[in-house]
Amino acid sequence: MRNSFVLIVALLTISIYSCQKQDGYVITGNVTGFPDSTMIYLGNQITYEIFDSTLIIGNKFQFKGQLQDEPEQIWLNTQVGNEMFYTILLIGNETIKIEGDIVDFPWNLNITGSRTHDEFNYLLNLTKPFDLKKDSLIKSFMQLSPEKQQEKGKDLMTEMKTLRDTSHALQVGYIKSHSNTYAGIIYLGYLKNTMPKDTVRILYNKLNDEIKGSKYAKVIEIYLHEKISEIGDSYHEFKAINKNGDTVRFSDLIGNYILLDFTSAYCGPCVQSAEELRLIDKTYSDSLEIVSFSGDVSKNIWLKSLERDSVSWLSLWDGQGTYSETYIKYGVQGVPAFFLIGPKGKIIDKWSGYGKGLLESKLKRFKIK
Repeated sequence: MRNSFVLIVALLTISIYSCQKQDGYVITGNVTGFPDSTMIYLGNQITYEIFDSTLIIGNKFQFKGQLQDEPEQIWLNTQVGNEMFYTILLIGNETIKIEGDIVDFPWNLNITGSRTHDEFNYLLNLTKPFDLKKDSLIKSFMQLSPEKQQEKGKDLMTEMKTLRDTSHALQVGYIKSHSNTYAGIIYLGYLKNTMPKDTVRILYNKLNDEIKGSKYAKVIEIYLHEKISEIGDSYHEFKAINKNGDTVRFSDLIGNYILLDFTSAYCGPCVQSAEELRLIDKTYSDSLEIVSFSGDVSKNIWLKSLERDSVSWLSLWDGQGTYSETYIKYGVQGVPAFFLIGPKGKIIDKWSGYGKGLLESKLKRFKIK
């Protein structure tokens, strides 16, 4: 009888221990083909914010740390010469092993130790042949002369569209059959605007409590219950802090024109836009206010970017990154994204991306002086 009791206690102890979450992540790599002392980085896959780094020594590397919000989309990346090597991970605080050669980046590495990454990798493998074909087409096109590029450009666009449409159909099929996975809910967030809203609602209602409680499902919840900003709509109210730590309510700024700029510290086009934003802030100060909203999770990185880019206008931050309710309600899919809001609070234009002179040309179009 005593032996049976001891056995039951032992089994319960093992069960309780196995259910405990790991305190942090350990990512161990064995990758050949890289020069010794190559620096390798971990970053946020959405914002490209680097949060860890180490060296590849004797083909091996190791990261140790802790993710506050898991599972997280992580960008593992390095550079040799002018060539970038990367892969995307979807992991929590787990023990991960990565094996392969330099030529296996990004598609053919052997990554083990994470159920969430296995689900994500299954989805990536569905579309991998088409992604590889797209990469090959672009590489071949870039090697053509300008004359040949002009001649072949239309055919390339047609073929690329066919590949994108095929990948999209496979991704939607995966979402419908794997909605209760983190990969499924993340891609439902990406593709929600390409699907009927009733279909999105049905898939959301099927989510289990774990997935429904994640930040990825929050994107869908807000999408289903809020009016996502379009031209002609009134602004969405929000609160965030400025660089001095003061809380700012967006509605208190309404009165003049507002250029609402969604940005992040490591976004290349966002950094490029800073010079033109400084000029606009100076020359349009009587009629327009620039308000940047940061998608950075780290307050320190946000503040450092303000110094780096000599930000002279109002910049706001709420610490929720690109999963902030403000980002979601304004329908921001990527940065930079701009919303031009009139004196009465109506959105009169919106656009994504940046090219030199784009911002001022938009203001001139609406005769803002």
